[in-house]
Amino acid sequence: MMKGYAQDPSFAQFLNFRQYLNPALTGSEKGLNVAMIYKNQWFYVPGGFNTYGIAADVQSSRLSSGIGIIAYRDVEAKALTRNYVGASYAYIVRLSKNANLHFGIRAAFVNNGLDRTKLLFSDQIDPEIGASGGTPSITTIPNRTVNYFDLDAGTVMRFRFDINDRPVHNSIGFAVSHLTRPDESFLNIESKIPMRFTLHYGSMFPIYSKRMYNRDPMFYISPVFKFDYQSKLRVYNAGFYTTFKPIYTGIMYQLNKYRFDNTHGLIILGGIDWDLGYDEMMTLNIGYSYQIDFSGVGTKSRGQHEITLRMNFNNVAIKNPKKKAKAIDCYSFPGRKAVKIF
Repeated sequence: MMKGYAQDPSFAQFLNFRQYLNPALTGSEKGLNVAMIYKNQWFYVPGGFNTYGIAADVQSSRLSSGIGIIAYRDVEAKALTRNYVGASYAYIVRLSKNANLHFGIRAAFVNNGLDRTKLLFSDQIDPEIGASGGTPSITTIPNRTVNYFDLDAGTVMRFRFDINDRPVHNSIGFAVSHLTRPDESFLNIESKIPMRFTLHYGSMFPIYSKRMYNRDPMFYISPVFKFDYQSKLRVYNAGFYTTFKPIYTGIMYQLNKYRFDNTHGLIILGGIDWDLGYDEMMTLNIGYSYQIDFSGVGTKSRGQHEITLRMNFNNVAIKNPKKKAKAIDCYSFPGRKAVKIF
């Protein structure tokens, strides 16, 4: 018997789909936030991999909390599908005027489906003529669908320090996925999903000119890093963004390590971040990324495409029924006139 290995969906623009990155980022930005993502991986490979996702969260400063929902659908080679629906909650602790600590948890229901008609079994392959799709297979698959409950948790610290009186904004987080180790086997053979550990960090360094020194900075350089560990697979993402409102661009290097097999690629990304309406009532962010793979099957697959859409509605909030409750003054990350990458 041969073993197969797989991993959770992974996104190049992980900061644009924050709830998936870490449930502690639920409600991390004021107002109502809506994010959508589409990823097309290995377009020239028959079937390929396609992932569609949507998430929404809202912050309540009076409750020092954020609540959100997330859903995505992952389709692999048109045969295997995963439908994921989850709800997140995060609690925000104000450590100081310039630092917050976020704790988050997410519970989810997952449905995996298998389309047998898209599979080719060994008894359908003739040694002389090859594949004979018209010949039925005697292979039996007990389950066509598998349902299970999943649980994720994480923490994020967001803080600011100054260098020569210039504010540097930082975000560092850690998340653990699949705490329940659910069984997703279609063959009634125990196949538990290994836990996935994620460490991520990003910062925003303002760049001033002499003319701008006494004004809010608009140009930032933002180094970012993400590390995923799941079973024996390790994935490293490292790079940086440059932002000049309303435009941002970035470049990242990705390294996948599994035992003695390594693959790597380069991610180029960019987008536009608009403030719309009176007093920046709404922010609209549209992003795109393209990943060039230098090894593995990716060299002939024409890379990976990803499109994101994020909307923030500043004036939407959850009110505490206790009118006398004092609202927490959350640390704003980053300042005004900056592209809100984090």
